[in-house]
Amino acid sequence: MKRYLSLIGIWLVLAVAACTSVEDAQPPEVSLADIKLLPGGLFEQKFQLDLRVTNPNNFDLPLEGLSFKLALNDRPFAQGASNESVTVPRLGEARIPVVASTTVLDIMQQVLSLGRSADLTYRLEGLAYLKGLTRRSVPYVRDGKLRLLPGPSDAEQRLIPL
Repeated sequence: MKRYLSLIGIWLVLAVAACTSVEDAQPPEVSLADIKLLPGGLFEQKFQLDLRVTNPNNFDLPLEGLSFKLALNDRPFAQGASNESVTVPRLGEARIPVVASTTVLDIMQQVLSLGRSADLTYRLEGLAYLKGLTRRSVPYVRDGKLRLLPGPSDAEQRLIPL
């Protein structure tokens, strides 16, 4: 009987330690890896976004899915979700394909605003849903900027007379 109580005690200590480390977990880093255009309709356009999920923790991170919103140039652009389960290895990464949808009107507004700036800023934010853990979801945010038009190189800048 003492042996069974010892085993139960050890199991409880390990379970509490595991939960504590997960509760202290850093959220995954989610970034945009690729965008592919999918067939669309008159009012809606769909994209496949490949999201790169990086696990900064020293233990595997089991995910049940992701939800996200993508903003371009500070304007809402697309949103979507994935219920794909994946385990992101400790200190590793995984790519998750997700389908995003947007309206044709949002696309037209983005195209019109591109003429005003040489940069495209984006914000990817959402929730990562953890599998079988007490803290069921963690938020993530990723900001970035893409240079659409090449700027003058340093050498060209030095050659321009003042």
